[in-house]
Amino acid sequence: MNKKNLLIIFGAIFSIVLLIIVFYKLDWQAFFTAIKTINLVKVFIAGLVVISVIALRSLRWNLVACLPLSEFKHFWQAANIGYLGNIIYPARAGEVLKVVAINYFTPLTLGRSVSSAVLDRILDIILIGLFTMSVLWIHGNRIDPNVGKSIVVMFILAIFGLVALIIFADFLHKKIQSLSLKDKWQKLQELILHGIEGIQTFRHTNNLIVVLLITVIIFLLDYFWMWQIISAFGWDLPFEAGLTVGVFLLLSISLPSAPGYVGVYQVACVLALGLYNIDQSLAVAYSIVLQLVSFTVMGTQGMLVTIYCGFNLSQERKQELPTQN
Repeated sequence: MNKKNLLIIFGAIFSIVLLIIVFYKLDWQAFFTAIKTINLVKVFIAGLVVISVIALRSLRWNLVACLPLSEFKHFWQAANIGYLGNIIYPARAGEVLKVVAINYFTPLTLGRSVSSAVLDRILDIILIGLFTMSVLWIHGNRIDPNVGKSIVVMFILAIFGLVALIIFADFLHKKIQSLSLKDKWQKLQELILHGIEGIQTFRHTNNLIVVLLITVIIFLLDYFWMWQIISAFGWDLPFEAGLTVGVFLLLSISLPSAPGYVGVYQVACVLALGLYNIDQSLAVAYSIVLQLVSFTVMGTQGMLVTIYCGFNLSQERKQELPTQN
């Protein structure tokens, strides 16, 4: 049994354990009452915001890859395929599928497809670090300080990694190009060189400020729709509550879990809303609605894209994922 299968099994067991912990002492009457009294108009607005966030993420990826905006449709399609992959498959397989998809839809080489996705993810990590530190500041001693230390380290490493990639791209390109490799190592060399070329291209564009601005807007909209769901339950909580939920979710989905982050979503919402004295049963109800909204939008758009483009998720996953070990 390889590492990938072990990770899948561990993730499934981990999700089951989390679900047992969350649902063991659930007050089902309070849970269903909260679901019945939810404001559907606000839930619908939240869904529209999710659609906007996906479009903005696709636009940012388009700019990071330094392709004309006429290619935006393909980045949007690839992003939705990635989201659908994360819902259906374990171990965040969607991250690989979206790279395969953008390589399929656009003239980008595989190396540049990978590097653009990596740069895109680094931008997310930087913003996650900033907003996580703001949550730590807001809630002070109510959160374990060791969590704060690890986030600060992640934030610093992400910034350092982005700056280092941009500054030393030329040096790395020359160094790797000078190596004399054969067979499969030569293919790996070409892949890395194409990836570095993508970073070099991004460095020489004027997109950086625009990309950073779009990233901030993306995160604020993410926290806004999560806050909208809070408001839909009738809870009078400040915007920072949506921010807190968003940060807890982003940190938790990095853990191995079953497809769709089942269990992880619930625990993250219980912990985040617990800081605002929201009962566990109500927090679980919130997590279910939150998950349904995001999965309905991402799943629907993802399925429509795969049908329209004829992109076979299972076939591409079988061909590409084994090479990621």
